[in-house]
Amino acid sequence: MFKGVDHIVVAVKDLDAAVDRYKTIYGMDVSERRDNEAAGMKMAFFRFPDSYMELVSNLGDKGPIAKRLNDLGEGVHLIAMKVDDLEKTIAELREKGIRLVGDPGPGNPVKGQVFVHPSMTGGVLTQLVQR
Repeated sequence: MFKGVDHIVVAVKDLDAAVDRYKTIYGMDVSERRDNEAAGMKMAFFRFPDSYMELVSNLGDKGPIAKRLNDLGEGVHLIAMKVDDLEKTIAELREKGIRLVGDPGPGNPVKGQVFVHPSMTGGVLTQLVQR
């Protein structure tokens, strides 16, 4: 089932300023930067041996990061947890009555991302990741 933290995503208003702060904190440079036009966000990654930290900011005034920043301000956007078998984990969570986002339903293959709904985790969006 769960194997630990895969990555953490932090939403920030100013990506360049946040990158500079985290570079100072971690004593390392970003591993990668990229834009995701379709999702309306820009990203910077700090990669570690077994996990990574992702900083995200909005590219415009629409999209999930723009909404998150507008509604809640800066902070942890999501925690991604490693699982050993995504299909089995989703089935087990479903059996426990855990509310999921992106769940394709019993008997259907997972085609996208699946999350534990924030209402189940005290407000933390939790992504399930099988690598």
